[in-house]
Amino acid sequence: MFLFALVYTAGTVSGMYGRGFGFFAFVILLVVLVAECVAAKGSFSTVRRIVILLILTSSAVFALAQCRYASVDEKRDSYMQYMTDEKSVIVWGKIYKTEYKYSSYRYYITDCVVQPESGKAYGRKISCGDVVVYNDSKSAHLGDYVKAYGKIGLFKSATNEGEFDREVFYRSQGIDFSVKADNINTRAGKNAWYYHRLERLRDTLSASLLGVTDETTAGVLSSMLLGDKSYLDDEIKDLYQVSGISHILAISGLHISIVGMAFYRLLRKQRVSYQTAFICSAALILSYAVMTGNAVSTRRAVGMFILTMLAAALGRCADMLNSLGIMVIYLLWDNPMVLGYAGFVFSVGAILAIGIVTPVMSAPKGEKFWASVSIQLPMLPVVAMNYYELPIFAVFVNLVVIPALPVIFISGLLASVAGCVGAIPGKVLVFPAFAVLKLYELLCSLVMKLPGASVITGAPDGCRIFLFYAVMSGFLVAFSLKKRAIELGLKEKTPILYNVQRAACTAVLLAILLVKPKTAAQLDILDVGQGDGIFYRFESGTCIFIDGGSSDRKQLGENVILPFLKYNGVPGISYWFVSHADSDHISGLSEVIDSGYTIEHIVVAEAAAKEEAMDELLFRAKEAGIDICFMSKGDSIEIKEEAFGIMCLYPGTADTASDRNDMCLVLKLTDGDFSGIFGGDISAEVEKELVAEYGKELSVDFYKANHHGSKYSGSKEWIEALSPRWAAVSCAAKNRYGHPADEAMERLIDAKCRIFYTMQSGQIKYKESAIYENNRQ
Repeated sequence: MFLFALVYTAGTVSGMYGRGFGFFAFVILLVVLVAECVAAKGSFSTVRRIVILLILTSSAVFALAQCRYASVDEKRDSYMQYMTDEKSVIVWGKIYKTEYKYSSYRYYITDCVVQPESGKAYGRKISCGDVVVYNDSKSAHLGDYVKAYGKIGLFKSATNEGEFDREVFYRSQGIDFSVKADNINTRAGKNAWYYHRLERLRDTLSASLLGVTDETTAGVLSSMLLGDKSYLDDEIKDLYQVSGISHILAISGLHISIVGMAFYRLLRKQRVSYQTAFICSAALILSYAVMTGNAVSTRRAVGMFILTMLAAALGRCADMLNSLGIMVIYLLWDNPMVLGYAGFVFSVGAILAIGIVTPVMSAPKGEKFWASVSIQLPMLPVVAMNYYELPIFAVFVNLVVIPALPVIFISGLLASVAGCVGAIPGKVLVFPAFAVLKLYELLCSLVMKLPGASVITGAPDGCRIFLFYAVMSGFLVAFSLKKRAIELGLKEKTPILYNVQRAACTAVLLAILLVKPKTAAQLDILDVGQGDGIFYRFESGTCIFIDGGSSDRKQLGENVILPFLKYNGVPGISYWFVSHADSDHISGLSEVIDSGYTIEHIVVAEAAAKEEAMDELLFRAKEAGIDICFMSKGDSIEIKEEAFGIMCLYPGTADTASDRNDMCLVLKLTDGDFSGIFGGDISAEVEKELVAEYGKELSVDFYKANHHGSKYSGSKEWIEALSPRWAAVSCAAKNRYGHPADEAMERLIDAKCRIFYTMQSGQIKYKESAIYENNRQ
């Protein structure tokens, strides 16, 4: 079942990411299956029949997975064509999860039917996937059937590299769109009393935790025990993530085993039969899963627990990998897109590591360090793919964290129950959990202060991922053969040599992810909405950034700039140029400074350095230990002592202007055959001054349109002097300034310049003489 699950996964991958990759994985798995049969004892004719049967069955499973994915995808496309942003609809469904987040109640509904109130599908009732309904009031409960009136909100796809892709995330959950409901009607569904009591129990226990401990501890405990992240502190969440222990915040197999096994053993001590104990334990665990939101990782853990208990009830032995295989096939059949959900991959990957890697890399007893390494090592590419950085000391941190988890779980659970009776018993019982969580926080904070605690890897490409797992497979085969030889007495056991070999394996695999290939010159104009954010990497590897702000996108640094830099494997910025201090040019930079990301120098115009907004930014930079550089007309920064670099064209030290925009830093970048000019928000008057002073020296390949394509910039004389081959306009699709102006764009078109717009294309990338719009050429 486990190997068939891998074949089914390969079929789903073939549908999602391309037939070539899926077929390649299928062929490898088929070879493994055949090798397993050939290695087994038996007559030639028997082995041949089994091999033929397995090949046929595997091919059928692979084809079934492809068909299932195609069927689900086609069905979704058939109705999503009628769903557009802001369309008024009526939606019916059953609530399977409730959540309070960002001052709004969220109701996740399934078995949905939607009726558009305009357009081609007007009046039609269309079956669709799950929907999340937003409402300002607590107007519905778990298990209720709802009828919601509101407007559709389609989930936005990522427009920049590294940015969180809401569309992919929600689709991996089986959720098609959201509805901002003005009105909700409810009716109690079948067995509504059961769901209502589970919801009431969760809310009561969560409120009890808030009453017996501080909000930060209560938020962590509610997330760990109840799946309720309403009070989870973002700073704690980020700290756990960069330290490599964010897995403790999800409902996992540990929670299920503690609750389920404790209840099962209690029943068995009371001499309840195996079958009755199994049924009661399964009912309890299923109720716990429903109460905590029934996330994918929870469903996987619950399913495997039930299969394990079923085996015990039937007097059979449970096999972990076979149980995992059954659950993988079930989850992928239910929603093939779950394969793109990081939570599913982490949950399944951890079990694979425990079942395959740990028995080979660590001894049955003891060796906790190597057991920890064997679980986390196979997950490193998955971590790098999702977070673009690796917590190097996570192995050591988890040696402390994981053994203490039962203490937190039991203490928090007892405290939440006792808190319903009285605050004092709850405060006493919660203290062990409180103490351990504070120890976690202290440990993570200390570890993150160590040099190299978190290394930015960038998003690994397919070749590096394949190489990682191919090399790891080779090491595991070698270790298995050596263990077998020791068991047969053909070799002597030498622990020191074995430790050296395991350390070498770990070092080689880390090197595959950490050693970065040489990169070519690269220019990126990020989609920051109404603002500017420009990144350039010289062929020598030096990285610079120009501006980085937005007037309409919140948390730009956290949500766009930092993920982009980490995605591209940029450990730090050598020079961050600030054209001027308007918020649409520096809001994201302020967040990046506060995050502690490495910036060596911030460069500003000397003539504009004393402005109040600029002075505040520079003060913050100095507090962070960043060197401040002042540039004036004629100054330049050479990269690697070559003729490549950045030259300041304006302003000079004596230049003044009443408008802050006319004191923008104007830069000309040169890198080999490529050149570009960046003028912030300067007006046509400043452009004319520059044309008069520099003339043909202004000629460049690339032009970042001044002032987001304003009609008061990009004059005819300026464009003729620049004569750019291509230009980029950075602005929001909806803005009150009318950017970009038709007049400015027509002047570029008349100059036969190819124009790209972030509002249409998202991030624009120039690399190796090719231009990409939001990663599409």
